[in-house]
Amino acid sequence: MKDAPAPHADRSRLLRVLAYYVVLAGALFLLIRAVPETRQILGTETLETLAASNPFGDASAPVGEPVGRTSGETLLFGAVSMLGALLIMIPVTWIYVVTRRHRGYEEAVVHSLLILPVAVTGIVMIVQHSLALAFSLAGIVAAVRFRTTLEDTKDAVYIFLAIGVGVACGVQALGLAFLLSIIFNGVVLVLWATRFGNPNAAASDAGGHLERHLDGERGEKKSKRSNTLLLVSANDVAGAQAGVEPVLEEAAAHWRLAEVVEVRGGGWTLEYLARIEPGTEGLLVERARAAAPAITGVELRSLKGLKGRA
Repeated sequence: MKDAPAPHADRSRLLRVLAYYVVLAGALFLLIRAVPETRQILGTETLETLAASNPFGDASAPVGEPVGRTSGETLLFGAVSMLGALLIMIPVTWIYVVTRRHRGYEEAVVHSLLILPVAVTGIVMIVQHSLALAFSLAGIVAAVRFRTTLEDTKDAVYIFLAIGVGVACGVQALGLAFLLSIIFNGVVLVLWATRFGNPNAAASDAGGHLERHLDGERGEKKSKRSNTLLLVSANDVAGAQAGVEPVLEEAAAHWRLAEVVEVRGGGWTLEYLARIEPGTEGLLVERARAAAPAITGVELRSLKGLKGRA
């Protein structure tokens, strides 16, 4: 069985993201005070210089190294830029996990959000001062085919963000990358909290993350697969479990608690997967409603047709 999430777990995670941004901004400020030269990597001076320059001129510029910088400065700026790309993307991964935990998310995507911007930062720093290297990189990328397919289009947006942060850090515009991360997370949180554009939010939630639980039953025999979703609304999780689970023990061939979801505005929804005999649905609902005072509502849904049920 699955324990109920902490009542204010989401709020604590979001406060952690806010605190992280404050600490990161303070660390960048202290870095500038300690090493004034690093001020160049926080603004957009390098980006503006690249935009105003003629890529077919100034052939005297060293390959991969800005004019006027020593090798030590280039290595320092490169290290700070790549580390900055990693640190800026950490809160993005937290928001990704929080907003996708019920629907499911790929661990590989989380790792890519941290690794990809670091790699992009290094590559951009190498090729930004050499047109020949830029064309060489384009040819190499075209020759290498990636077969990875993302199931959710929002995952692709996160990948685009990682690339954007990497490019910004690669041209020493960490301030722009920092701002991009904050605004992106803010937009994602607003859409997630308001469920903007989702007229059937409750039904979507019930179907979305339950598909993951049903996928695990594909290898089971037909008699072992769940055929019913029991939604129990309650104001106390422990009290509802104590009342409804004995009813399921008697009425269902097998059952399990798939998810406990905190309802915005107060209360909980306990989502049970069960296999019950046809014709007993009404009796099950009636007994579940009267099982405990903590239960405020009971709904029964058929799982027929849901993805994951063979």
